[in-house]
Amino acid sequence: MGCLLRRITIAVGLATAVLLFTTDASASGCNLYTAASSCTFNGGVFNVVGPHPTGTGVIDSFLRVQMKGAEEGFNTGARPMLCDGRTCDDKTDPNFTRNLLSSSVPIVTIGGQEYRAFYLDINEPGSNPPNYLTLDQVEVYVSNSPNLSTHTFGAPGWGDIPGATKVYDMETGQPNGNADNFVNLDYLLVGGGSGSGDMVLYVPNSAAFSTNQYVYLYSEFGCGATFTASLTCGNGSGQKYASQAGFEEWWVPGSNTTTQTSHAPEPASLLLCGSGLLLFANRYRRRNR
Repeated sequence: MGCLLRRITIAVGLATAVLLFTTDASASGCNLYTAASSCTFNGGVFNVVGPHPTGTGVIDSFLRVQMKGAEEGFNTGARPMLCDGRTCDDKTDPNFTRNLLSSSVPIVTIGGQEYRAFYLDINEPGSNPPNYLTLDQVEVYVSNSPNLSTHTFGAPGWGDIPGATKVYDMETGQPNGNADNFVNLDYLLVGGGSGSGDMVLYVPNSAAFSTNQYVYLYSEFGCGATFTASLTCGNGSGQKYASQAGFEEWWVPGSNTTTQTSHAPEPASLLLCGSGLLLFANRYRRRNR
Protein backbone atom coordinates (compact mmCIF):
# COMPACT_ATOMS: atom_id res chain seq x y z
CA MET A 1 0.00 0.00 0.00
CA GLY A 2 1.60 3.19 -1.16
CA CYS A 3 1.07 6.56 0.41
CA LEU A 4 1.67 10.06 -0.89
CA LEU A 5 3.31 12.48 1.52
CA ARG A 6 0.70 14.90 2.72
CA ARG A 7 1.72 18.46 3.42
CA ILE A 8 -0.12 21.13 5.34
CA THR A 9 0.96 24.71 4.87
CA ILE A 10 -0.21 27.27 7.41
CA ALA A 11 0.08 30.80 6.06
CA VAL A 12 -0.33 33.54 8.59
CA GLY A 13 -0.99 37.19 7.79
CA LEU A 14 -0.01 39.54 10.60
CA ALA A 15 -0.87 43.21 10.92
CA THR A 16 0.49 45.35 13.72
CA ALA A 17 3.99 45.69 15.17
CA VAL A 18 3.46 43.91 18.48
CA LEU A 19 5.91 41.11 19.33
CA LEU A 20 4.24 37.83 20.31
CA PHE A 21 5.69 34.69 21.85
CA THR A 22 4.42 31.21 22.57
CA THR A 23 5.13 29.83 26.01
CA ASP A 24 8.54 28.19 26.25
CA ALA A 25 8.09 25.64 29.02
CA SER A 26 11.34 24.18 30.28
CA ALA A 27 11.63 21.41 32.87
CA SER A 28 8.15 22.17 34.18
CA GLY A 29 4.45 21.65 33.73
CA CYS A 30 2.31 23.46 31.19
CA ASN A 31 -1.50 23.71 31.09
CA LEU A 32 -3.47 23.63 27.82
CA TYR A 33 -6.63 24.97 29.43
CA THR A 34 -7.62 27.64 26.88
CA ALA A 35 -8.03 27.65 23.12
CA ALA A 36 -5.00 29.94 22.80
CA SER A 37 -2.71 27.77 24.96
CA SER A 38 0.57 26.44 23.57
CA CYS A 39 3.66 24.83 25.11
CA THR A 40 7.16 24.25 23.73
CA PHE A 41 9.46 21.49 24.95
CA ASN A 42 12.74 20.69 23.17
CA GLY A 43 11.52 22.38 19.99
CA GLY A 44 8.27 20.40 19.93
CA VAL A 45 5.10 22.51 20.02
CA PHE A 46 2.04 21.27 21.93
CA ASN A 47 -1.09 23.08 20.76
CA VAL A 48 -4.85 22.92 21.27
CA VAL A 49 -6.66 21.64 18.19
CA GLY A 50 -10.27 21.19 17.12
CA PRO A 51 -10.74 18.79 14.19
CA HIS A 52 -14.02 18.68 12.30
CA PRO A 53 -15.08 15.17 11.22
CA THR A 54 -16.67 14.94 7.81
CA GLY A 55 -17.73 11.31 7.53
CA THR A 56 -16.58 7.74 8.04
CA GLY A 57 -12.85 7.15 8.25
CA VAL A 58 -12.63 10.47 10.04
CA ILE A 59 -9.30 9.86 11.73
CA ASP A 60 -6.55 7.33 11.16
CA SER A 61 -5.69 6.00 14.63
CA PHE A 62 -2.27 4.43 15.13
CA LEU A 63 -2.09 4.16 18.95
CA ARG A 64 -4.63 3.67 21.74
CA VAL A 65 -3.69 3.27 25.40
CA GLN A 66 -5.99 2.74 28.39
CA MET A 67 -5.42 2.12 32.10
CA LYS A 68 -6.66 3.85 35.25
CA GLY A 69 -4.12 5.90 37.16
CA ALA A 70 -1.25 5.85 34.69
CA GLU A 71 -0.81 4.38 31.23
CA GLU A 72 1.99 3.99 28.70
CA GLY A 73 2.39 2.51 25.25
CA PHE A 74 3.76 2.87 21.74
CA ASN A 75 2.46 2.04 18.30
CA THR A 76 3.69 -1.08 16.54
CA GLY A 77 2.43 -3.99 14.48
CA ALA A 78 4.10 -6.44 16.88
CA ARG A 79 2.21 -8.45 19.50
CA PRO A 80 2.85 -8.51 22.39
CA MET A 81 4.60 -5.20 23.12
CA LEU A 82 6.66 -4.59 26.25
CA CYS A 83 7.02 -1.26 28.05
CA ASP A 84 9.80 -1.03 30.59
CA GLY A 85 9.68 -4.69 31.56
CA ARG A 86 5.91 -5.08 31.60
CA THR A 87 3.07 -5.39 29.11
CA CYS A 88 2.19 -2.02 27.57
CA ASP A 89 -1.24 -0.52 28.14
CA ASP A 90 -1.99 -0.52 24.41
CA LYS A 91 -5.39 -1.49 23.04
CA THR A 92 -4.29 -4.32 20.77
CA ASP A 93 -6.91 -4.10 18.00
CA PRO A 94 -4.72 -3.71 14.87
CA ASN A 95 -7.20 -1.20 13.44
CA PHE A 96 -6.23 1.25 16.19
CA THR A 97 -2.71 0.29 17.33
CA ARG A 98 -0.39 -0.44 14.42
CA ASN A 99 2.82 0.47 12.66
CA LEU A 100 2.82 3.94 11.08
CA LEU A 101 4.41 4.90 7.79
CA SER A 102 6.53 8.03 7.81
CA SER A 103 4.74 9.09 4.65
CA SER A 104 1.43 9.09 6.55
CA VAL A 105 2.54 11.76 9.03
CA PRO A 106 1.62 15.20 7.64
CA ILE A 107 4.23 17.94 7.25
CA VAL A 108 3.25 21.37 8.58
CA THR A 109 5.16 24.53 7.67
CA ILE A 110 5.14 27.18 10.41
CA GLY A 111 7.23 30.33 10.09
CA GLY A 112 9.34 28.74 7.37
CA GLN A 113 10.17 25.66 9.46
CA GLU A 114 8.79 22.18 8.77
CA TYR A 115 7.21 20.02 11.47
CA ARG A 116 5.57 16.60 11.60
CA ALA A 117 2.05 16.72 13.08
CA PHE A 118 0.67 14.12 15.50
CA TYR A 119 -2.90 14.51 16.79
CA LEU A 120 -4.28 13.39 20.16
CA ASP A 121 -7.80 12.67 21.41
CA ILE A 122 -8.23 12.06 25.16
CA ASN A 123 -11.26 10.51 26.88
CA GLU A 124 -11.85 11.42 30.50
CA PRO A 125 -14.92 12.02 32.72
CA GLY A 126 -17.14 14.86 31.58
CA SER A 127 -17.23 16.63 34.95
CA ASN A 128 -14.84 18.93 36.77
CA PRO A 129 -12.17 18.18 38.04
CA PRO A 130 -11.76 14.60 36.68
CA ASN A 131 -11.79 16.07 33.17
CA TYR A 132 -8.06 16.86 33.49
CA LEU A 133 -5.31 14.48 32.32
CA THR A 134 -1.52 14.76 32.31
CA LEU A 135 0.57 13.90 29.27
CA ASP A 136 3.80 13.02 31.06
CA GLN A 137 6.10 11.88 28.27
CA VAL A 138 6.35 11.74 24.49
CA GLU A 139 9.14 10.17 22.46
CA VAL A 140 9.21 9.84 18.66
CA TYR A 141 11.41 7.31 16.85
CA VAL A 142 12.03 6.26 13.25
CA SER A 143 13.13 2.91 11.86
CA ASN A 144 13.07 0.73 8.77
CA SER A 145 11.79 -2.17 10.89
CA PRO A 146 7.97 -2.37 10.99
CA ASN A 147 7.30 -4.44 14.10
CA LEU A 148 9.59 -3.44 16.95
CA SER A 149 8.19 -4.74 20.23
CA THR A 150 10.09 -3.31 23.23
CA HIS A 151 10.44 0.07 24.91
CA THR A 152 12.99 0.46 27.71
CA PHE A 153 13.12 3.23 30.28
CA GLY A 154 15.70 4.81 32.53
CA ALA A 155 15.75 8.33 33.90
CA PRO A 156 13.66 10.95 32.05
CA GLY A 157 15.10 11.31 28.57
CA TRP A 158 16.63 7.84 28.61
CA GLY A 159 13.79 6.02 26.89
CA ASP A 160 14.72 3.74 24.01
CA ILE A 161 13.14 1.45 21.42
CA PRO A 162 15.93 -0.95 20.36
CA GLY A 163 16.19 -0.98 16.59
CA ALA A 164 14.89 2.59 16.20
CA THR A 165 16.45 6.07 16.22
CA LYS A 166 14.99 8.70 18.52
CA VAL A 167 14.15 11.97 16.73
CA TYR A 168 12.23 13.71 19.53
CA ASP A 169 12.04 13.58 23.33
CA MET A 170 9.75 15.76 25.44
CA GLU A 171 12.20 15.76 28.35
CA THR A 172 15.15 18.11 28.71
CA GLY A 173 18.29 17.88 30.82
CA GLN A 174 19.59 14.69 29.27
CA PRO A 175 21.35 12.55 30.28
CA ASN A 176 21.18 13.47 33.96
CA GLY A 177 17.42 12.97 34.10
CA ASN A 178 16.72 16.04 36.26
CA ALA A 179 13.97 17.39 34.03
CA ASP A 180 10.32 16.45 34.31
CA ASN A 181 8.27 18.16 31.62
CA PHE A 182 4.54 17.50 31.35
CA VAL A 183 1.40 18.92 29.75
CA ASN A 184 -2.02 19.05 31.45
CA LEU A 185 -5.02 18.63 29.16
CA ASP A 186 -8.71 19.45 29.62
CA TYR A 187 -11.11 16.88 28.15
CA LEU A 188 -13.95 19.43 28.11
CA LEU A 189 -12.07 22.19 26.27
CA VAL A 190 -12.73 21.00 22.72
CA GLY A 191 -16.15 19.41 22.73
CA GLY A 192 -15.30 16.15 24.51
CA GLY A 193 -16.03 12.71 23.17
CA SER A 194 -14.07 10.18 21.18
CA GLY A 195 -12.79 11.48 17.86
CA SER A 196 -13.22 15.17 18.68
CA GLY A 197 -9.50 15.88 19.12
CA ASP A 198 -7.78 17.72 21.94
CA MET A 199 -4.14 18.43 21.05
CA VAL A 200 -1.67 18.46 18.20
CA LEU A 201 2.06 17.90 18.66
CA TYR A 202 4.38 19.51 16.10
CA VAL A 203 7.77 17.74 16.04
CA PRO A 204 10.60 19.39 14.07
CA ASN A 205 10.99 17.62 10.76
CA SER A 206 14.32 16.02 9.85
CA ALA A 207 15.84 13.92 7.08
CA ALA A 208 15.49 10.86 9.33
CA PHE A 209 11.75 10.78 8.63
CA SER A 210 12.44 10.47 4.90
CA THR A 211 15.20 7.87 5.20
CA ASN A 212 13.22 5.62 7.55
CA GLN A 213 9.96 3.99 6.54
CA TYR A 214 8.26 3.76 9.94
CA VAL A 215 7.50 6.10 12.85
CA TYR A 216 7.03 5.02 16.47
CA LEU A 217 5.40 7.28 19.07
CA TYR A 218 5.73 6.39 22.75
CA SER A 219 3.63 8.27 25.32
CA GLU A 220 2.81 8.21 29.04
CA PHE A 221 -0.32 9.63 30.66
CA GLY A 222 -1.43 10.06 34.28
CA CYS A 223 0.52 10.28 37.48
CA GLY A 224 0.93 6.81 38.92
CA ALA A 225 4.01 5.84 40.91
CA THR A 226 5.51 4.15 37.85
CA PHE A 227 6.02 7.41 36.00
CA THR A 228 6.08 10.22 38.56
CA ALA A 229 9.20 11.01 40.54
CA SER A 230 8.67 14.56 41.76
CA LEU A 231 4.92 15.28 41.86
CA THR A 232 1.82 13.54 43.16
CA CYS A 233 -1.68 13.49 41.75
CA GLY A 234 -3.90 16.36 42.75
CA ASN A 235 -5.66 19.55 41.81
CA GLY A 236 -4.14 22.97 41.33
CA SER A 237 -1.05 24.49 39.81
CA GLY A 238 1.95 22.24 39.20
CA GLN A 239 0.01 19.02 39.74
CA LYS A 240 -0.46 15.95 37.60
CA TYR A 241 -3.76 14.26 36.88
CA ALA A 242 -4.45 10.52 36.70
CA SER A 243 -6.19 8.80 33.82
CA GLN A 244 -9.78 8.07 34.86
CA ALA A 245 -11.89 6.67 32.09
CA GLY A 246 -11.58 5.77 28.42
CA PHE A 247 -8.67 5.36 26.05
CA GLU A 248 -6.27 8.01 24.79
CA GLU A 249 -5.77 7.92 21.03
CA TRP A 250 -3.01 9.24 18.76
CA TRP A 251 -3.92 9.67 15.12
CA VAL A 252 -3.11 11.27 11.80
CA PRO A 253 -5.71 12.81 9.47
CA GLY A 254 -7.74 10.30 7.47
CA SER A 255 -9.15 10.85 4.03
CA ASN A 256 -12.28 12.56 5.41
CA THR A 257 -10.71 14.80 8.05
CA THR A 258 -10.33 18.54 8.25
CA THR A 259 -8.54 20.12 11.20
CA GLN A 260 -8.46 23.57 12.71
CA THR A 261 -5.80 24.70 15.15
CA SER A 262 -6.88 27.27 17.71
CA HIS A 263 -4.04 29.54 16.57
CA ALA A 264 -0.82 29.32 14.63
CA PRO A 265 1.91 28.27 17.10
CA GLU A 266 5.47 29.44 16.84
CA PRO A 267 8.50 28.00 18.62
CA ALA A 268 9.89 30.30 21.29
CA SER A 269 12.99 31.07 19.26
CA LEU A 270 10.88 32.81 16.59
CA LEU A 271 9.43 36.29 17.01
CA LEU A 272 6.11 37.16 15.41
CA CYS A 273 5.32 40.73 14.43
CA GLY A 274 1.67 41.59 14.77
CA SER A 275 -1.35 40.78 16.90
CA GLY A 276 -3.86 39.98 14.14
CA LEU A 277 -3.99 36.48 12.67
CA LEU A 278 -5.66 37.18 9.36
CA LEU A 279 -5.35 33.98 7.39
CA PHE A 280 -5.03 30.25 7.94
CA ALA A 281 -4.65 28.25 4.75
CA ASN A 282 -4.58 24.50 5.32
CA ARG A 283 -3.83 22.24 2.40
CA TYR A 284 -4.04 18.46 2.54
CA ARG A 285 -3.05 15.85 0.02
CA ARG A 286 -5.11 12.76 0.53
CA ARG A 287 -3.20 9.59 0.99
CA ASN A 288 -3.56 7.03 -1.80
CA ARG A 289 -4.27 3.62 -0.33
